[in-house]
Amino acid sequence: MMMSPAEPHGSVDPLRVVIAGAGKMARHHAAAVNASGVPARVVAVADPSSEARSVMLEVVPEAQEFDSLTEALDAVAADIVHVCTPPHTHEALALTAIEAGCHVYVEKPFAADEAEARRVLEAADARGVRVCPGHQLLFERPAREAWELLPALGELQHVESYFAFRPVRGTGGQAPVREEEQLLDVLPHPTYVLIEAFEAAGIAGATEITSLNIGQGTLHTLLKRGPLTGSLVVTLTGRPVDSYLRLVGTNGALHADFVRGIVLRQIGPGSSGIDKLLAPYRSARQLSLGTTGAMIRRFTGRSKSYPGLREIFETFYAHISGSAPAPVSADSLLETVRVQERVTRALGMGTEKMEDHSHIDATASNVVLVTGGTGFLGRAVVSELRRRGRQVRVLARRLPASWYRVPGVEYVTGDLAERCDASWLERVSAVVHCAAATSGGWAEHQAVSIDATRHLVEAMAASACRRLVHVSSIAVVDDPGEIDESSPYLDDPRGSGPYAWGKLESERMVRSQAEDAGIVVKVVRPGAIIDYDDFDPPGRLGKRLGNLFVAVGGRREKMGVVSLEFCARAIAYLVQDMDGPEILHLLDTELLARRDLVEQLRRRNPDLRVVWIPRWCVRPLGLLAMGVQRVLRPGGTPIDVAAIFGNRQYDNHLAVRLDQSLGNETSRT
Repeated sequence: MMMSPAEPHGSVDPLRVVIAGAGKMARHHAAAVNASGVPARVVAVADPSSEARSVMLEVVPEAQEFDSLTEALDAVAADIVHVCTPPHTHEALALTAIEAGCHVYVEKPFAADEAEARRVLEAADARGVRVCPGHQLLFERPAREAWELLPALGELQHVESYFAFRPVRGTGGQAPVREEEQLLDVLPHPTYVLIEAFEAAGIAGATEITSLNIGQGTLHTLLKRGPLTGSLVVTLTGRPVDSYLRLVGTNGALHADFVRGIVLRQIGPGSSGIDKLLAPYRSARQLSLGTTGAMIRRFTGRSKSYPGLREIFETFYAHISGSAPAPVSADSLLETVRVQERVTRALGMGTEKMEDHSHIDATASNVVLVTGGTGFLGRAVVSELRRRGRQVRVLARRLPASWYRVPGVEYVTGDLAERCDASWLERVSAVVHCAAATSGGWAEHQAVSIDATRHLVEAMAASACRRLVHVSSIAVVDDPGEIDESSPYLDDPRGSGPYAWGKLESERMVRSQAEDAGIVVKVVRPGAIIDYDDFDPPGRLGKRLGNLFVAVGGRREKMGVVSLEFCARAIAYLVQDMDGPEILHLLDTELLARRDLVEQLRRRNPDLRVVWIPRWCVRPLGLLAMGVQRVLRPGGTPIDVAAIFGNRQYDNHLAVRLDQSLGNETSRT
């Protein structure tokens, strides 16, 4: 059973720590080492990126910096190496540290498979050093309290470990990580917590995987040890974000909540009428008081790193000195890796399965290339093109998760912000350019929107492809009256923020350079795109704050929105029929009022409260925000936040005509 964190030692020489890696997690490690009650200090940081090392040295300014771990271990005397690098590098770096006679702490996932993990453990045994995996949830307050209370539950009957999280998108211009990889990255946390529950309950034997199902971003697994079966669920799509361990015994239940940092206890049989009546009130009291106490402890605590990180370091350091048992047993570590390996195989990661294009006709011509074809609009366009029988190739910065792939579509990876490979345009007769930055600052929109568009147009000019449907945005135009396809561009696009600026400059480039290259271009400018089956309110409608939605403007004002379904159908139609106007505003044929959209939101979120704010209240706040921007960014163009909620009038007659064409097409079919 896992032990409590070690008590701080007396006056001893501090342990010398080298951190391999200088990313976000490495900085958390450095902060936790600084706060450790067991004397330790970071003496060196090893990372090939000088920029990352510079940020790291803000946390540990006295540490030396090196390009590689080998260089660091040759130059400094070290006791412990913390490996905080990408998972595929863990084994090599851990073995390097062990060969140098250092103890090793390896972030999760510890290893790609059981064979790797065993090689590291065997090398450590042979060298006489210790190894610890990054299983810090075991040392968070909810886990420690749950283990202490476990005997009071009687004989354990059920264990459930649940982890729901939101996938991280690419930031700073970096390509986003595939969702399967993100699922595998967090999988160890709920896995080792469940396995530790078996250990804490004293159930002997090996843990077996009896069931495994993966679909639509959610993993369901049953793990069995002896007579007890535990349920493991990890989901990228389930909401709200949550992380908990539920233990049910013959004499009560515990709910260890890692998000709030509390344990809800229902100890006692709970079978009488009075028990069932009072149980909700007991839980409500524990939830309110426990959450408040946890928040106070979090904000007043001495550690600025992840919860549990400092505590597991202290126990590992004490274990090295011989004053505490190992924080995590070798068996628990290997069983966690074994589950990870099984899920990896089920996902097809690391094999050719994810790259299988055997169902694609490699000789087909007339292929449609869709850039950004894994995004919100791009995926819908791809599905519509396939419905129409078109051969489709998707270019994206990452391969989509297997459950998001459209059958019969060829997926290739590449970053248009850096280049456009000629092979991407082989056999391509038309391009739908959906790729663009949807968040981030000026640099990201320059790279992902503007530079990417330039590279695409240049590559098309050198290829045989002469048809381009460019997806812009209705945000690039402004008109004090009614907005239509002849409305002028924004006078000051930077004043409308990076998104509008990036879209406008991309469109200008397409309309000038593509025409010079003899490329036929259709520019479509969608309004705010809405999926009515999974409604998410457009930014111009207002802002959600928890369970409150602040709607801005007049309730009867019409908004320039377009359904995802119509937008995808229209773009797919234009790919095969490039006649008509050069520019087309994609808007719904019947524009909805703000109150109609709010009602859509409330139908999907029945507990949501809505507060309406007149636009005149927002204008002074917008002016204040612009003043603050001028102070914080002298010389920069302030963004008019209030203009986001402006009342714009739209002429959508061309969209109505296109809808009629789509209707005629359907009736002919």
